[in-house]
Amino acid sequence: IRDRVSTQSTGVMQICSSIQNQDFTVVNDYITGLKCLLYLQSRDDLVNWDYQSPPKQPVPGSFAGPKVPRMGLPRFGPFQEERLNKLKAKCIESDLLAQPSGLSQVEPQFKGPAPTVNDVLGSSLKYVGKYNDLNNKQHVVALVDPELCINCGKCYMTCNDSGYQAIKFDPETHLPHITEDCTGCTLCLSVCPIPECITMVHRDLPYVPKRGVPPVSVN
Repeated sequence: IRDRVSTQSTGVMQICSSIQNQDFTVVNDYITGLKCLLYLQSRDDLVNWDYQSPPKQPVPGSFAGPKVPRMGLPRFGPFQEERLNKLKAKCIESDLLAQPSGLSQVEPQFKGPAPTVNDVLGSSLKYVGKYNDLNNKQHVVALVDPELCINCGKCYMTCNDSGYQAIKFDPETHLPHITEDCTGCTLCLSVCPIPECITMVHRDLPYVPKRGVPPVSVN
């Protein structure tokens, strides 16, 4: 009996350790984002920045640049090796030096030292509104770009731990798949390390909550 209890306790400790590690990762991501915000506020050339970055436009030579053709292959495991072989063949066929890079270097302009956390406390309160101001018919769902996914598993872990368990993995490609249980909470988008890999798109059909019990009308 003692050995059985010890084995079960070990399993519980391993699960708790995994969840705690994921929670630390999410918190660390938010701390890094706050540091980035304070740095950007010290830039004089970003004085009119409204804290919302526009969608990233692919540039030549970037992670998802137009010169890198879409191959329909994930970026991990044996698929990545196949991607690299196809990309190598593409580079051999084209003269990369004859093509403009499209990149330009911008020197940052600083207006002074970066603000402190106390300087930005409460600055977002003016954007907080009432729940009744929201349109409950505007539903969105997450969409994963398979060519940008690096299979880190952060979207799955955060959805499984703090969301609605709406992300499953394909048994063959191991790519994340968004199920109909997605509520559009954007947790997966918040923790994804690859820009534009996860986007929120309009949901065609209204979301029907699954409470585990049939709905009952109250007169």
